[in-house]
Amino acid sequence: KTEKTATIKVEPDKESSKNALIEFVGKYNQVVAKINILSQNKNEIVEELDYLTDEEKDAEREKLGMFQTDFSLTSMKSNMQTIISSGYNFSDDANIHMLSQIGISTNATGYSNSYSQSRLRGYLEIDEKKLDASLQENLDDIKSLFGFDSDGDLIIDSGIAYKLDKQITAYTQTGGILALKTSTLDSKIKNSESKIARLEDQMDEKEADLRSKYSQMEGTLSSLESQQNAITNFTKQQNKQQ
Repeated sequence: KTEKTATIKVEPDKESSKNALIEFVGKYNQVVAKINILSQNKNEIVEELDYLTDEEKDAEREKLGMFQTDFSLTSMKSNMQTIISSGYNFSDDANIHMLSQIGISTNATGYSNSYSQSRLRGYLEIDEKKLDASLQENLDDIKSLFGFDSDGDLIIDSGIAYKLDKQITAYTQTGGILALKTSTLDSKIKNSESKIARLEDQMDEKEADLRSKYSQMEGTLSSLESQQNAITNFTKQQNKQQ
């Protein structure tokens, strides 16, 4: 309640929008870093992650290349990069159709004379001045860039956030790609353990059979040696009598 007429101005919280975008880039880069670590055996991948402590870097080094023969993760990363770099035509009047137009891309800070291997690993960068200007002038376009209704049914069915969520969910949901792979590996491990147990039983049976045969052979050899000694002694006695 006021003493006199007041003018109230309602505006979007652009600072919160900016922070959300920065957090999005950070989370995206963390996923890319994790995929790089698991799919490649290069120590520099860990060394360039400045946000990790020395202990965390040591832990990540132990995971280097653990899944370098499995192309699921590299496929996931490739699909994510395609989603991030694609254009989205949600409106003919829109000024923004791509993430790079608001200052977010793998080379947002511009090219330099120095060669940066980390850029080739798929990490996103932010041109903060360009992002600030875009938030001031095209906030609605940025919102639609991340999610919009493409067929008029009032349900969001396209956009960066929508497609990333759909892509990652295919891997992480119950019965998804990762769950299926885990189940398949568990089944292979169980079959291998059963086969190992069966082979160990066969080896035990074979060992017992060989021990039995060896024992019989030793008995036979001992008997033959006794017979040979008897024959030798008999021959000696016959020679003495002659």
